[in-house]
Amino acid sequence: MDGVRKLSWQVYRVLIAAIAVACVVQIFLAGRGVFGIRGATKLDDQHSLNAHRDLGEIIAIAAIVALLLALLMWSKRLIAWTFVLALLAEVVQHATALPKHPWVSGLHPVSGVAILGISAYLAHSAWAARGTPVRATADPDG
Repeated sequence: MDGVRKLSWQVYRVLIAAIAVACVVQIFLAGRGVFGIRGATKLDDQHSLNAHRDLGEIIAIAAIVALLLALLMWSKRLIAWTFVLALLAEVVQHATALPKHPWVSGLHPVSGVAILGISAYLAHSAWAARGTPVRATADPDG
């Protein structure tokens, strides 16, 4: 099982860093999409936001994969933070991306910033560990 845990750790480190970088790109794509809106077409039908929508789906899937990797490593801290990340990316982002409810939609960029912050924190922590799987640390709870 140690081989699986080590491989999971290496993949997790790369994936969580990729999620953080993708969040920065996502902010750019949101700005590009909003300033690319033309005409009176409904927000849901604006093609200028397609890249933002597509990358958002990729980030959500990557967060779920990261959660599965954290479960394989069985680190309580990683599982907890990655669960919050996946919940924000998959559930909250979809629930707050509804133009019918502008006050709720205002939380969409806020949760996006939270996703960036959590993924950046996890990436920093993972790379600061210098390639050591989290479970191999002195903390028995991970």
